[in-house]
Amino acid sequence: MIYPPISPLKSSSSTTTRAELPLLLAPIAEGRADITIGSHLAGPRTAGALPWQSLFGNWLAASLITNLYGLKISDLGPFRAARADALRAVELAETTYGWAVELILKGATQGLRIVEVPVSYHPRIGKSKISGTFRGTVGATWFILSRIARYYFRRRKNSMPRSA
Repeated sequence: MIYPPISPLKSSSSTTTRAELPLLLAPIAEGRADITIGSHLAGPRTAGALPWQSLFGNWLAASLITNLYGLKISDLGPFRAARADALRAVELAETTYGWAVELILKGATQGLRIVEVPVSYHPRIGKSKISGTFRGTVGATWFILSRIARYYFRRRKNSMPRSA
């Protein structure tokens, strides 16, 4: 099988394993996806490995994306991959908590094929800078939810007919 140029994007934590990379790459290599999201909510996970605020936040963000953008996902995912040309096309601008949701939202609004695949989730080694602190949790929540709203209203505004 010949693989197109693909960029895997993995969180730096120990919660996912590189051994699952082929699961993420397969839909792209087979021509079924431009972007893949590894869902730790759809895959097996160790009990207690995901803090309650992460479970709730991922559920909320995924529900909003499903309802506002029509892209059925269960998770923002700790592990993603994208065709190199798709990654360039979305022109990521976020440098903090919002880049993962920006990839999903811009990909969805540009009509890119986004496929979710189950990946496992293991207990973190060490403390998370995001879900392990109040500041990180609030910051991530703000960035993620504000990006979901921003891109939704921007898309609505751009699709409204202009008056003469």
